[in-house]
Amino acid sequence: MTARLAAVAAAHAHILARRRTAVALLALLPLAIYGALYRHSPHAVTVGGVASAFSAGGAAIFSMLPARAADQRLVLAGYQPAVLISGRLIVLEAASIVISLITASVMIAGTRPAHPADVFAGVILTGIAAVPLGLALGALLPRELEAVLVLIGIVGIQITADPDTVISALLPFHAASQLLDAADSAPATFWPRLALTVAYSAVLLAIAWAAWRRRAGTRR
Repeated sequence: MTARLAAVAAAHAHILARRRTAVALLALLPLAIYGALYRHSPHAVTVGGVASAFSAGGAAIFSMLPARAADQRLVLAGYQPAVLISGRLIVLEAASIVISLITASVMIAGTRPAHPADVFAGVILTGIAAVPLGLALGALLPRELEAVLVLIGIVGIQITADPDTVISALLPFHAASQLLDAADSAPATFWPRLALTVAYSAVLLAIAWAAWRRRAGTRR
């Protein structure tokens, strides 16, 4: 099991390496959005932090969709769906944490918020939720364009919706955005928001697993 998991993780790391230009652009996108706002908006950190979902979620989409043909062969070779999903998850979450630390560090240096730990926590939680969201979109939708457009819509609504509305609370980055909002105000409690993000991520992973398994079973 461990050897197969490592093999799947290595294969998907190779897929991301082949798409390194797209991944690099996705990583720079939230910083570009933050850079356009940080002198003009008090919410630049929140917007830039939630926009980091484009990096992790987009990388997950680019990992999920191109690997479908290889997944079919791996299923026939005896690989379990949980191993294939977990292998992606390990690589993507590791990459997400690295990108999140860089993004948060740049925003803290630029804005100097009162509670920089909340910026780190908010951006990391955004990445934690964005990876399973990208995997779910990649499993549910047939092409990268549709998956990326849905991701853009979800992130855009999360950024523009009032934090106190029901629609904001139902979206996957609500807990992260609360921490980012708290960076310049009263510090927010971290653990309940971590629990909410993990629960949301678990639901998205279950959706990704079910959709991937159904698709793989149908093609088989």
